[in-house]
Amino acid sequence: MKNVVPIIMAMLALGHGADRGAAQPGNWGKTTTQKAEFHAASDVPRSQVELTRRWYEIASGAWGNYGPLEFWIVGRNETAARELDRKHCGIRKKKDPSISLRHCLNRGHNFVSYAKGGNAGLNTRRNENEKWSGFIITMSAKYPGPDEEDYKPVVLHEYFHVYQHAHIHSRKDSVRESLNQENPWWGEGGAEYMAQLLYSKQKGVRPGYLKETMKRKLRSLKDLHEGENIRNIPYGRRARISYDLGAWFIAFIISKSSEESYRIKFFKELNSNGFEGAFLKSFGQTSKDLLDEFHNDFLKLDLEEKMKIIP
Repeated sequence: MKNVVPIIMAMLALGHGADRGAAQPGNWGKTTTQKAEFHAASDVPRSQVELTRRWYEIASGAWGNYGPLEFWIVGRNETAARELDRKHCGIRKKKDPSISLRHCLNRGHNFVSYAKGGNAGLNTRRNENEKWSGFIITMSAKYPGPDEEDYKPVVLHEYFHVYQHAHIHSRKDSVRESLNQENPWWGEGGAEYMAQLLYSKQKGVRPGYLKETMKRKLRSLKDLHEGENIRNIPYGRRARISYDLGAWFIAFIISKSSEESYRIKFFKELNSNGFEGAFLKSFGQTSKDLLDEFHNDFLKLDLEEKMKIIP
């Protein structure tokens, strides 16, 4: 997703260790036959809604259909975005009467901000204060827009975040943050690599797409400070490094294990064993050891050697 500032406004409350005493999650984390809802501003063409729906269906078909999930699609018109905000808050109030309409309408990153600034984001709603748990994905008309190729893998990227957070059962903010990791290297790296990998497999996508994309992400190497670990880079102005090199780290651990070890086994172990326990069980090494190997050995290989792990 070139030329895009960090896309994910991971408005999540996510801490330290597995929540072994948490109540059973009910239907949370289980696949569902309930399809996503789609809501769009009045200036959004039907073609963009259908484009978004198509790529959601590709993602949910590949990774499982999780929810409840809503897509909110914002155009460029601020008045239309404001009207969509009112509709959104009405639905929030209907699904959870305890929600404050005023607070919802005055939230910091509303649809008007998407009309102004573009981008896309996931809002995972699962905490101890609200009754409704679910996912809200916002897509917009720019950065990327629906006419750009990047729009398609961005939909996949956002949906993989749904997959990630559906596999974290706890309502406790600190636990959710711990299991997904506070900094973007893991969550964003995983969503970005899996999105690009799935996109590259679709009919009509040019051969070599994934290699081109991953090669481009290596440009972030020049911005990585000497001795710096991607694990320590927070969201903010340098987060793109973690998106790009985090995607490479996911490719790296998959190359040393398997895609199933990452996408199935790790997430299956996460709630009962915590992040580090699930990591060790799935990949046979600690996250520290694999990150050290990634930085000290793999990233120092020449380009041709690095590219060998990309299918």
